[in-house]
Amino acid sequence: MTSTASEIRAILGGGAEEDRVAVAHFVVGALFLLLGSLLEVLALFALRFPGLPVSYGRIQPAANLVLLMGFCVLTLIGGAYYVLPRLTGARLFRPALARLGLLGVSGLVVVGAAVVLAGLGSGRYPFGLPWWVDAPMVLVLWIPLLVTLPTISDRREKHSFVTLWAVIGAVTWLPLLYATYFVGHAPFVSSVARAYMDSALLAGIVTMVVGVLGSGLLYYTVVRELDVALASRPLATVGMWSLAFASIWWGVAQLTFGPGPDWVAGVAAALGLAFPIGALANAGNLTMTMEGSWNRLREQPAIGAGLVGTFLAVGVGVLAALGAFRPVAAVVSLTSFWKGIEFAAVAGVGALMAAGVSFAAMPRLAGREIHDEAKPRQFVRYTLAGSVGVLVTVGAAGVISGYSWIAGVNSGSFVNAGEGWGAGYGGVVEMLMLLGLIFAIVTFVGHAAYASTILGTIVKGPARTQEVLVSVEDEG
Repeated sequence: MTSTASEIRAILGGGAEEDRVAVAHFVVGALFLLLGSLLEVLALFALRFPGLPVSYGRIQPAANLVLLMGFCVLTLIGGAYYVLPRLTGARLFRPALARLGLLGVSGLVVVGAAVVLAGLGSGRYPFGLPWWVDAPMVLVLWIPLLVTLPTISDRREKHSFVTLWAVIGAVTWLPLLYATYFVGHAPFVSSVARAYMDSALLAGIVTMVVGVLGSGLLYYTVVRELDVALASRPLATVGMWSLAFASIWWGVAQLTFGPGPDWVAGVAAALGLAFPIGALANAGNLTMTMEGSWNRLREQPAIGAGLVGTFLAVGVGVLAALGAFRPVAAVVSLTSFWKGIEFAAVAGVGALMAAGVSFAAMPRLAGREIHDEAKPRQFVRYTLAGSVGVLVTVGAAGVISGYSWIAGVNSGSFVNAGEGWGAGYGGVVEMLMLLGLIFAIVTFVGHAAYASTILGTIVKGPARTQEVLVSVEDEG
């Protein structure tokens, strides 16, 4: 037993206990990224070639669950555990509790994915989990908050860096967001209200957690690794609050012209603009912070990946905001346009932002250099190309489908659905979906390079000086 524990400790790094917890989050997240990316490929395959034993309606929720909760949330929470002691000067509160949170979320993701794939899910978007899996998920998502707040309250540092506010916001919003979603399981909740809760969950995790926490951790990475000052604290605050509150409405925008109240469409169009505004504020702030240090970017794979993810978020945010306006929503609502946006936001932006902290943290925590410097570059290159490719092709398929449906109804010149659809634009849509599948495979190759970087560093990377946290007793 002791030998096994020593071997695990050696693999995860020989430093402080909280650092081993952070490494464990990164490792488990990397494994979930591989699984989730593979499920995304299968989902697009099922969408293009119906007839698989497991339908798209089962594979896609499982992929969303694994990528968002298993990879994005766990990896970024691990990043929060990495920066908290370094920004507060205090030891992480109850590392054993943090480990429990990791085990809880990981176990529920595995069980939930199996349940959904077996056809026993609730059918709710985006994860499709039954209430008896969602209930414990709500509980374990409170654990990062219970670890974070006592750690910050015991801080030794007088000044607070913007990253701390991003961490506090993300670990607070995540359980509240999921608890609100869980209420949708109640029998007294109408189907319309449940649809709005469902659409808000994925958008909220993408913006409130991936966007806010990911950019906050990237601010720490850039300042720490390059030893430069943050260009603008107010601009970072603008980016955080824009993404935190208003940008969630891009999810609701998918239901424009649905059975909801008329005012929702106008509010979604106006507040959905906060997504590109917040992303642009972070991109501009990081660009100004990098001034004079661009020549060092090649030797900083974490910063490079994070910056690419930040700029990709701007593009995704612009398209999401555009799709919220009624003239565009009349065409793209309930089409694959939103599937392209969600793929790029999760598999593209989410993966790149997570790499923005994990690639920098792993060598410090594990005491080993990245074993293959080409792997991080491959990850960025393939992930960017693949996610943008899916965004363009699958999104364009949605736009063409929407126009085709409208034209078919208005003109009566061709059938706008079913077998006769091919007489219109059906063949073009099918070709675009096939290209989207190919780009999803390219993204999977990039994600495999990410997993290889994380896992290879702790088992094959050359030894380097390890960063070890030391407890400091209060003076006097």
